[in-house]
Amino acid sequence: MRRTLTVVLIGVLALAFGATAALADGGQTVAPTKTQKNGILKAWNNGKAVPSNKQQCYTVVLSKSNKVWSGLKFNTKASGCSAAAFDGTSILWGSGSKWNLFMSGSSVDATTCTAMANALGASPWVDLVDYAGGMGCENID
Repeated sequence: MRRTLTVVLIGVLALAFGATAALADGGQTVAPTKTQKNGILKAWNNGKAVPSNKQQCYTVVLSKSNKVWSGLKFNTKASGCSAAAFDGTSILWGSGSKWNLFMSGSSVDATTCTAMANALGASPWVDLVDYAGGMGCENID
């Protein structure tokens, strides 16, 4: 019995270490198409298009495992992009040019973070961990 418990405990620790390493490395994302990026920016900007000369000021990615989920954050390092009032991140859902804001912020409470993780599912949550972390959702298991 003791040997079985030890083997199970080692297995659980290995899984926990693997999940922690995956979260520490950041997620797996892909770049959106131009149509997707325009739709994501428009949804984030309350239905108004973001001018093409300001689109480089936003980093927009799609979850690699489920491309209906997207992450957005302000890119202060791009040329012509100074600090903005928005210092958090956003997660959106949709496809093509039709996107919807799922959550946006910089200091989301733990209960909301847990609900977001459950709604996205494990793979998209891990893929967009940098964006969830930008909202203050860290160490959510």
